[in-house]
Amino acid sequence: MRIIRLLFALLAALAATVGCGPGWDEYKDHYSPAGPVVTAPWAGPESVFIVLADAQVEVALEGMQTYDYLGALAVSLSDLVIQSGLTPNPESFRYDFTATDGYDLFIKRYEDISLLPSWQEMLKGYLYWDTRYDDLTAGWTEHPWGSALSAYQVKWMNGGTITLLPVE
Repeated sequence: MRIIRLLFALLAALAATVGCGPGWDEYKDHYSPAGPVVTAPWAGPESVFIVLADAQVEVALEGMQTYDYLGALAVSLSDLVIQSGLTPNPESFRYDFTATDGYDLFIKRYEDISLLPSWQEMLKGYLYWDTRYDDLTAGWTEHPWGSALSAYQVKWMNGGTITLLPVE
């Protein structure tokens, strides 16, 4: 009987120390309360290509509404897609990011379209000027990717491509 009580006590102690993951506090630094910076439209020459099937549109960031993303000026990913004019139904797609250094999110995520950002995630995503790389980087105020977040923080996006992939 003592062995059963000992095993039960050990299991209870193990359960108390393992828990169910780090919780919100571990990830809260990856979220930003982005809000419009009405007085500061984007002023640089940066651009991104938006692609749907055979159509490709270069969207210049200059003049676009900016937002504060972790202290950096940023443009909304959803605004870029809308500005391209390639689709009236952006919610019908998943979004692949290809950086100018060849990094491709779709390939990084095992060519599984369900792991790419949806329109709901694009509404919470931004391209911001990343001073670490002197280039555009994708950032997210909310995301479902947990520890895989770094795969979605695509760097070198000035001149990069966002491809719309139809959801089947």
